[in-house]
Amino acid sequence: MARLRTKWIQIYRQAHKAFDPALRRELPISCLILFPLSVFILGHLIFDWIGIPFSSRALQAAQTIAPNPNTDQAISDGHAWGASAYFYLIVSAYTLAALTRWAHARISGKTLAFYRSVAAFVVFSGLLYLAAINSTDRPLKTIFLFTFNSLQLSSSTIEPQILRSISITLLIINLLGVIVPGVICAVAPLVVREPDGEWTERELFNRTRDMRFLGLIASVFMVTGILHMYAWMSWAPQLLNKNDLEILVGSVAFYWGSVFTMMLAAIYFPILFVLQSRAESIMDAQQIPLIERDQWLERRGLSLRITNQIPQIIAILAPLLTAPSGNFLASLARLAPK
Repeated sequence: MARLRTKWIQIYRQAHKAFDPALRRELPISCLILFPLSVFILGHLIFDWIGIPFSSRALQAAQTIAPNPNTDQAISDGHAWGASAYFYLIVSAYTLAALTRWAHARISGKTLAFYRSVAAFVVFSGLLYLAAINSTDRPLKTIFLFTFNSLQLSSSTIEPQILRSISITLLIINLLGVIVPGVICAVAPLVVREPDGEWTERELFNRTRDMRFLGLIASVFMVTGILHMYAWMSWAPQLLNKNDLEILVGSVAFYWGSVFTMMLAAIYFPILFVLQSRAESIMDAQQIPLIERDQWLERRGLSLRITNQIPQIIAILAPLLTAPSGNFLASLARLAPK
């Protein structure tokens, strides 16, 4: 046993020596990815645990249509879902393009390949999880089946080719729902990675700007995700003529809005703490008096005071605030011309 342990230690040391020194320093910083990923994984585990009553209730309700369905209203809600799906696809494509351009502007060579590998590993793991959900009757799959089963029951309104188009659109959306968050989590550590030179005030300013950019683009993507989820699930009560099911829709959207808000917080605040630590080093080098340091941090957006973080806090809370407002947004479909 002792020989085996010694052999593994030797192998580890040889691999560590062979590992590119330029990439070795990326490992501690890249661990920041664990914060949002752990929040995301925990959110799925808890939904699997508490979502069983939702799953059984939703699928049972989607087996029958109440008498005298309002076909025109169901079609109107379908248009609302189509608009939300279009918005989601556009925002997802822009988010991926913006993050790719942002990452390429800051790193290159082996460092870029390293972060690409991290992103690929996270995305591949997410796709495997998505495939596992699709092959089992997990509560998360009910979010898809709830409305899709309702569409199948409405065969007089929804034609087979339309169902296929809806299924393909949802497949693309589900894939993007794994790919985009995986890329966001993978590139987030770039905000606090060690610069090629020393930490300077100018470098700190650029990193603070990057932090705000990343937080904003992640918030917009997750808000569109909640809006799409709400519009998709709100379609089913109209198809089934069972408006009481809106309570289920609102509760699921609120839950995932909470998870996405915690993910944003898990991305933003660790980066903020690291940048604040770097700012302390810069202030020490500039010999800034202690009494002036809080103002120095505040001018650069790094102060932990609530008043200085209001825009960022709003962006973090946006997915959670979107969930209850989804009912109002869904009601806009009723204003569509009949």
